Amino acid sequence: MLRDPIELYEYPKEWCHGDIHKVRSGLYILTPDGWLKRGITTATTTSAAINAAIASLYEDVNKIEVLTPVGIVLKVKVEAKDGVAFARKFAGDHAFDVTDGLVVKAVAKKKDDGKIEFGKGVGAVSKAAMEQIVTNFNLCRERYDYEGSVLIEIPDGELIARKTKNPMLGGISILGTTGFVEPWCEKLVETKIKIAKQYNKIAVTTGRIGWRYALENFRDYQPFVFGVHLTEILRNFDGEIIIVGLPKLLFKWAGKKNKEGILRKARELNKNVVDVVLL
Repeated sequence: MLRDPIELYEYPKEWCHGDIHKVRSGLYILTPDGWLKRGITTATTTSAAINAAIASLYEDVNKIEVLTPVGIVLKVKVEAKDGVAFARKFAGDHAFDVTDGLVVKAVAKKKDDGKIEFGKGVGAVSKAAMEQIVTNFNLCRERYDYEGSVLIEIPDGELIARKTKNPMLGGISILGTTGFVEPWCEKLVETKIKIAKQYNKIAVTTGRIGWRYALENFRDYQPFVFGVHLTEILRNFDGEIIIVGLPKLLFKWAGKKNKEGILRKARELNKNVVDVVLL
């Protein structure tokens, strides 16, 4: 049995051939004819830059370990010397991630306060992202007995932010709940539909918050994140379905402002929809 370490679904046995260790790394999603590659979040990229900046004060660094919120340790390529480090975000096979290639700069500063400071090009920092960043910072400080602080900047943050959904924040938001970016593209949607068809009952979610809620509260239903691709899975799944997600996203999808409207649209696409849960 081979299980995806991020979303915890099982892969069909007939797909499990070749280098299955790629799947366990978290960076690869198995498909019927090969792989799709996940990317890394801005939070993982920032963590890599911080770790590399500190490490470069004590040794030569071109790759650095980063602990992700799902417990997987990644090795990320970096450029680092004398307390200044650069880490580059990559989006994997994501078809439309405008932050692909974004560079995060970290500067280790010998201020004896142990703080993480955010400077030029940084917009909002989510709670989950901050937890990952602080965890990695503390682990690195402990490893090298480092007592200083670190400054984070995103040199092109203001420019790239204009291409995102939050251009008014003055920079790029640092986000991420798993440490990984799903490689959203047509092939991923097709692949996840094929995987979902192995199950009799699934919970279809719009994102990680819904996925986590479904995992904890609907034990008989395998949770899947389908993001904005709810219509595709509803049209192609024959078993029972529960839809779980944030109201704003589901209202937008259904074009309705209440649970009843969402449920009505969902059942027009698939009569086996049992319920809609708004978080």
